[in-house]
Amino acid sequence: MKTDQWIKKLGGYAGELYIAAELSKRGIPNSLLPENFSDDDIMFGNKEGTKFGFIQVKSCHPDRSSTFWLLEKNEEWIRAKKNQFVVFVWLGSVRKNESPKYWITTKAEVGKACISHHAHGTTNGERRFHLNGQSKNPKLKNELQAEWENNWAVLDQFQ
Repeated sequence: MKTDQWIKKLGGYAGELYIAAELSKRGIPNSLLPENFSDDDIMFGNKEGTKFGFIQVKSCHPDRSSTFWLLEKNEEWIRAKKNQFVVFVWLGSVRKNESPKYWITTKAEVGKACISHHAHGTTNGERRFHLNGQSKNPKLKNELQAEWENNWAVLDQFQ
């Protein structure tokens, strides 16, 4: 059954709110950006205003999908600045009462992952990424990297 667009939007918004809450919990000031703000969802920085960064949130609701969806154009992230990040939020199954899980890295690293994805160089514009160990074909390069899981330390410089 096809998922309504408004339900997908709610999942994306939930992911953004989870990340904003996690940043706040870690003492990192942050703010949600307006929808479609040039590939970023959250702006954050230190209180002194000397360091700031941007986060693109990618959410996955396991009751409706088993992958994070990126596109061929995300390969361009390989040239992203050092203060640009991506956080993948696996929202957790409502049916199983699961908590969210997070994978955090730089946009440049995600750009590299998109380029090394098995769909690179084909007519397939999708770059779907599975949770670690969840791919139907583990030989394909289409899983989130294990070192990204709960990698909140990459944002420590902003505390």
